[in-house]
Amino acid sequence: MLRNRLSLVIVAGMLSAAGAAAQDSHDLAPYLMTDRAAEVALARTAAPKNISDSATVLALTKTGYVEAAHGTNGFTCMVQRSFFAPIADPNFWFPANRSPICINPPATRTLLPEIMKRAEWIMSGVSPGEILKRTDEAYASHKFPMPAPGAMSYMLSPDQVLAPTNPHWVPHLMFYYAKSMAGATWGLDDGNGAMIDAPGDPDYPIRLVLIPVRRWSDGKMAMP
Repeated sequence: MLRNRLSLVIVAGMLSAAGAAAQDSHDLAPYLMTDRAAEVALARTAAPKNISDSATVLALTKTGYVEAAHGTNGFTCMVQRSFFAPIADPNFWFPANRSPICINPPATRTLLPEIMKRAEWIMSGVSPGEILKRTDEAYASHKFPMPAPGAMSYMLSPDQVLAPTNPHWVPHLMFYYAKSMAGATWGLDDGNGAMIDAPGDPDYPIRLVLIPVRRWSDGKMAMP
């Protein structure tokens, strides 16, 4: 009888673990773009042509990002997917997400290592919880550097799909700082509507400040 009970406990544990694994596993095929040229072209829409035409462009593959076009100006453009959102974001797994972004040279030097690793981890099946743990450890050990002064990115693509509702949102610039820098530095603590203090994972050490702008990368107006 005891042996039977132990067997039931072991089987229940195995089923529970399998269930947890199933919750963390996702079909990653919908996140890939089969047309490499189309992905490169979409990535370049993140910034004005005078920036993106000379930028290095990355494309997402089954193993992570790879260089698809070599640039000369120090900028890096790519199409990010929904799994670059905070782990707790309800749209963390949103296959239709296509988020063209161009990061400037300071961001390329200091933020690209985390971007490359997260893509690699996701595409190899690492769970979001484990990614959060590894990210915290990498920043604590300085394997991932903090943003360099001036680190920023362009998200001006008129073709961006960010979320199921209001998918294109607005064109915007993003600036990266250590979270230890108080929001009062920009007046964010006073409800400054000109800038948005983007929420992140609780222990994530980087503060992301978004500034909406009026024009898409093709020069068309986005707001009245």
